[in-house]
Amino acid sequence: MSDSWDDYADGWDSNSDVIEYSNMAFDSLCKFTSLDGLNVLDFGCGTGLLTEKIAHVASSVVAIDSSPKMIEVLKNKNIHNVNSLSFKISRKSINNNPIFESGFDLIVASSVCAFVPDYEETLSDLKLLLKEGGTFIQWDWKRSNGEDDFGFTNEIITDAYSKVGLSVVRVSEEFSLTSEKGTMKVIMGIAKNA
Repeated sequence: MSDSWDDYADGWDSNSDVIEYSNMAFDSLCKFTSLDGLNVLDFGCGTGLLTEKIAHVASSVVAIDSSPKMIEVLKNKNIHNVNSLSFKISRKSINNNPIFESGFDLIVASSVCAFVPDYEETLSDLKLLLKEGGTFIQWDWKRSNGEDDFGFTNEIITDAYSKVGLSVVRVSEEFSLTSEKGTMKVIMGIAKNA
């Protein structure tokens, strides 16, 4: 695997697994909440497959990703109510960017939290961007029976939410994807900034 997400940008939107994951994440999001009129942050948006779906319903979307090439693909889609930024989130970067001043009703993070260097620190930073009563939703690979340390368990997510002051709404296995490599389960975590 490449060290840079930039290397995947050109073929990302045509990857059938990525498309299916995005579709299932969006379906589960719509089952949980209405997006009408919401200001949404798509954290780790990649090329914006989920961003596009959310933007058709939400009032506005700020889409951020650390990969400049992924963001370039998203910008080329010219979605009228999406502001996209190549951005690494931190307290300092949040405080220095006016696009974050008003906060967000909803923050989504699809298949990204397992890749951040410090999950709890990232959650803490994202919590700063949630309006009071706002919702954080993540989808990530479920850790398999302790065989490796990639992905999440319900306990890891629940504990992290509690540590940063988010109120746990639900953490559950939401869907799975099957490929030639086998079946991988996806866990969905939902929390409120109460």
